[in-house]
Amino acid sequence: MARAAIRRTRREFLKTSATLAAGAGAKLSFPAPALAQRPKLVYWCYQFLKASDEARATFAQEWAKKNNVDLQLTMVPWKEFMPKITAAIEAKATPDVVESGGVELRARGQLLDVTDLYKKAEKTYGGWVGPSSKIMLEPDGRVHTLLYGLQGFMMIARDDLLAQAGLKPPPATWVDLLAYAKKAQQPPKIFGIGQAISNQTDSQVWEDIMKSYGARLADEAGRRVILGDYKQQVWEFLDYFDAVWKSGVLPPGVTTWDNTMNNSTYQSGKVVFVFNPVTISLWLEANNPELLAKTGHYTYPSGPKGRIQPLTYGSRSIMKYTKVPDLAKQFLWDSMEPSKMDREMSVAQWGPVLNAYTSFDVWKKKPFMKSLIDMSLKGHPQGYPDAFNDAWQEQSTNTTISRMLQRIVVDSWSRDKAFAETLDVLSKIYAKYA
Repeated sequence: MARAAIRRTRREFLKTSATLAAGAGAKLSFPAPALAQRPKLVYWCYQFLKASDEARATFAQEWAKKNNVDLQLTMVPWKEFMPKITAAIEAKATPDVVESGGVELRARGQLLDVTDLYKKAEKTYGGWVGPSSKIMLEPDGRVHTLLYGLQGFMMIARDDLLAQAGLKPPPATWVDLLAYAKKAQQPPKIFGIGQAISNQTDSQVWEDIMKSYGARLADEAGRRVILGDYKQQVWEFLDYFDAVWKSGVLPPGVTTWDNTMNNSTYQSGKVVFVFNPVTISLWLEANNPELLAKTGHYTYPSGPKGRIQPLTYGSRSIMKYTKVPDLAKQFLWDSMEPSKMDREMSVAQWGPVLNAYTSFDVWKKKPFMKSLIDMSLKGHPQGYPDAFNDAWQEQSTNTTISRMLQRIVVDSWSRDKAFAETLDVLSKIYAKYA
């Protein structure tokens, strides 16, 4: 996903209510180490957004010092996390706590049960927000990864240009979006919609739009491809896509864009709408506050069958191979404490996962960040209505739906030919995991 890194100073811890402080102070007991022996905790912290990375790393270091723990912290780039942890599993040299890949590692049976922490956080901090519990809870009611933040692509818009065109944001439907884009754009200086149709993961938006027309990829179990049963819905979506393609609202070259292009195109003032995490605006806050003041942040428009608003997440999990399970659990619990999360969310891209987080100061001081609350409340687990599993992830990384669109507009294939190839690709991918 395209997210721009920013540089900011860390804020001081904010005071929380006595109730929350009491809840956060509840400690989970773990055996005291032998005299002169410090327990060791190996923590892999994912590296993506500089200010957020620093906030999480600083907390871990402060926590280790306070608890007399020997902390071994490794910052792992987001895209390298799963290959690195997979190699560590094979080498039998895993960390104790990991910050990425919770759902994937859970499916592979690599994580320690943390259902007790899930229930304790739910009770102490007012319950889970939006789809958080659906992402964490397994069919048998167990939990193996704890979410600490939600994020997703939102609709980011030039409210000033929409106002100049006599339009009131946000557009309610995808059809309305196209109408708004056509009316508000000023080509060739400013185009309507900065959305990639390429082999990059930002192109995932097209799958979301297709699903809002009623289609889905696989059955409820996430094993058998059934997209072929939704040809009528796919054709309705393709009618919409064809209208977008022919309207002239897309900037030149979108079929070859990488994941930085929608960011840079919007940040340079060359487009009315983009779909991206709020990191675009975190960059604007530091680098172009004038444009930020003209920018609106909204959930996705709806399709004929409703809104599909997928959310990704930040999580912490404990590897089942840990030799210090109680210590690792204490770290996870302390990491969820509201005053700590308030400090972190003031410099990060995350929306709230617990109701106690919805009253943070950041939502009041930064109106553009408040949109994350609305998105977190209305969003769906990633891949919805399909099961978020390894098969869905592989086809998403493969940008299967965007490739179908490329076949139509770049290679001049017929819809039937492009659709047949898509079904074949999906079937082969899902067969690996059946």
